[in-house]
Amino acid sequence: MISVIGAGPAGSFYASQEKNEDVHLFEEHEVVGKPVACTGILTDSISRVTQIDPNLIVSKINRFKIVAPGGKSIYIDLKKTNFVLDRARLDQWLFQKAVDNGAKVHLGERFEGMKEREGKIRVKTSKKTYESDMLVGADGPKSQVAQAAGIYGDRKFVQGWQARCKFPNLEEGVTEIRMGVGEFAWVVPEDNKIARVGVIGMDNATLKQEYQNLLGASKIIEDQSGVIPLYNPKQKLQKGNVFLLGDAATQVKATTYGGIIYGMIAGTYLAKDKENYSKLFNQKLGRDLWISLKMRDYMNHMSEKQCDDMIGIFKKKNNADILAEHDRDFPSKFIVQLLMKEAKLWKLGFDIFKNKHFN
Repeated sequence: MISVIGAGPAGSFYASQEKNEDVHLFEEHEVVGKPVACTGILTDSISRVTQIDPNLIVSKINRFKIVAPGGKSIYIDLKKTNFVLDRARLDQWLFQKAVDNGAKVHLGERFEGMKEREGKIRVKTSKKTYESDMLVGADGPKSQVAQAAGIYGDRKFVQGWQARCKFPNLEEGVTEIRMGVGEFAWVVPEDNKIARVGVIGMDNATLKQEYQNLLGASKIIEDQSGVIPLYNPKQKLQKGNVFLLGDAATQVKATTYGGIIYGMIAGTYLAKDKENYSKLFNQKLGRDLWISLKMRDYMNHMSEKQCDDMIGIFKKKNNADILAEHDRDFPSKFIVQLLMKEAKLWKLGFDIFKNKHFN
């Protein structure tokens, strides 16, 4: 028996790929996909793991508008469309894939602990105890499975404040990214009236005020706020026959704090080769997650002038074309090209580094 804790995208997708016929999928909530705590915008990289049902798509994004604190901005025309999904229905769709693959489901059943005994894992839930051969924690940023198994590690978190709301002056098909508001802030339109609006950063009064300022007089339809883990390169992904996936494994890119695609890819690796899961994930995806972590560190220490300088660099056609061509999920595919083509990025990076460490 394989016990999978958490029916979010990572857990459900893994259960849909697993060949073992005795997979049990546990979800503490009675309804999969609720509450929503995610923007639900995906790049074309999702095609690496699955073909999204068109019925899940709420809107399509063809341009990004990046706005610096000083007001300078740039539009990036995307060569590959981004998709804004119905986030709750995405979870439910992936959950159904797991069911179709033969997973036994346990809704409204919360993980409460585990003990290893005679080569088996005794999984205790809010309803009963199960004897499992393998335990998979896909149970979110503060994973109870990771804690129970002793592989929680040194975790850091950021707060994501987000609301689905009626928002004025929306540009359909254009996601707006605002630098210098929290770690970054966004306006993702569903149409010309409704958007998903949010900000991410360290949880404090300043961040909440910036969020309120961003919302302005918008009418909130649904709060979608939540805690997000910071990627930890030293995070253990397994201990014996206990494995971690998705947010539970801090498999989240630090540039935009999205993790759906990474968690789903991790699920395919685990289903394919359990013995080499950690090695495979770190070899295939670790570099991009590490690069995103370093990019976030630099961006967090940029001054207003440096943000303006970056907008100026990106406005050059060659640089804009590189950004337009590559998905942001995998920065290793474009960051080297940018650095090779644009000497000013090297200088900007040096200035940020100098300000961070020596001022």
